[in-house]
Amino acid sequence: MDLTPREEVESPEDVRRRIHRKRRWAILALSVLLVVVVAFVTAQGLRNATLFFRNVDEAVAQRSELQERRFRIQGRVIPSTVRNESGITVFEIVHNCAVAEIRHSGDPPELFESPWIPVVLEGKWSEGTVQTLAGSDSHYFFSDRMLVKHTNEYASANEERISEALPDGFLEECAFDDLASQS
Repeated sequence: MDLTPREEVESPEDVRRRIHRKRRWAILALSVLLVVVVAFVTAQGLRNATLFFRNVDEAVAQRSELQERRFRIQGRVIPSTVRNESGITVFEIVHNCAVAEIRHSGDPPELFESPWIPVVLEGKWSEGTVQTLAGSDSHYFFSDRMLVKHTNEYASANEERISEALPDGFLEECAFDDLASQS
C-alpha cells in the first residue's frame, strides 16, 4: 500500500504567504473604498458650502452675472400670490421692493402657509416671461429646495438675513400699491 500523498502538500510557509497576499488585497480594496466614500462626502459638503445666497433685490440686480448658476435666494412670500400649477407651487417673494416669481417643485414645508413667511430657496434663474406684482419680468426662479423660518429662537450672525417680524413701514417706499395694501 502506497501512502505517499497524491498531491503535494503546501508547506506552512506557503500557506502563510497565500493568506497574507489575500489580506493585502482585502485591505487595499477596503482602503480604496474608504477613500472614495470620504471624497464623495467632502465633495457634497463643498458643493453645499459654495452655494451662496442673495436677497431678492441682489439676485435680480445680478441676474446676468448669476446666469444659470445654482444659488440661494431669500425673501418674504407675498401671501396673495401663492398658487399651485400642475404640482408646482408658484408664488412671489419680495425684499427691498424687488419682486421675483418662484416656481418650486416639491411640497413646501407646512409653515409655508404663514403670511409673509421668510423663505430661502435653492435653485437657479430660468428664462420665461412672467407678470409679478412689480411688473413684467423675463425670468423666474426655479427652486427645488425650500427652507422656511420656523422658530422665534432663530438667530444669525448675518445681519442681512430676514427677521420674522415685518419691519415698520414695510413696503411703504415701494412703487407697487397691491403689496402695500397686504401688509
